[in-house]
Amino acid sequence: MVRARDLLAVRRIRTVLLAQWLPPAFAAGAESLIVPYTGQRGLPFGDAALLLGTLPLGMLLGYLAVGRLLHPVTRERLVAPLTALLGLPLTAFALRPGPVAAGVLLAVAGLGFAHGLGLQRPFLAAIPTAGRGQAFSLLAAGMMTVQGVGPMAFGAVAQLGSAAGAMSCVGVAVLLTAGWQARVINSRYPNAD
Repeated sequence: MVRARDLLAVRRIRTVLLAQWLPPAFAAGAESLIVPYTGQRGLPFGDAALLLGTLPLGMLLGYLAVGRLLHPVTRERLVAPLTALLGLPLTAFALRPGPVAAGVLLAVAGLGFAHGLGLQRPFLAAIPTAGRGQAFSLLAAGMMTVQGVGPMAFGAVAQLGSAAGAMSCVGVAVLLTAGWQARVINSRYPNAD
């Protein structure tokens, strides 16, 4: 029987897991700051609800477009650029955009969640057949865990400054992750096709 620690002992599996866990963890941190952001800007309460819906809307559109229109090999090559697309709009929150601009920025950032589609085949290729069930459980458990850590970490950053500044820091963290993905995922684990 393959255990979670056996899977985590394999560098390639750890790398692909981190590539999948980190961007959503950071994005959850940004999403958790939407209500404080609108409060600090003095925006109406309804704006927070609208802004909370824009990131998932972008995510849905990104998954549909990337999943339907791009070949799997192309999706794999676009992991880092799509991750960067998730982070770049969030950096613009340092400019304290109004509700419409913030909604557009969040929707565009949501498109970047499609980076995960490009990591599916490398993840499947990295795990032994006997450990696939355990690996997908580990992926899901890790994803839920880190999505709880992101809001805590960036909430603490917001306590030191502002929600807008913390959201911008999220964007920088995602961009750094995209750079790491471009270097590590694409160079160490090139496509076999």
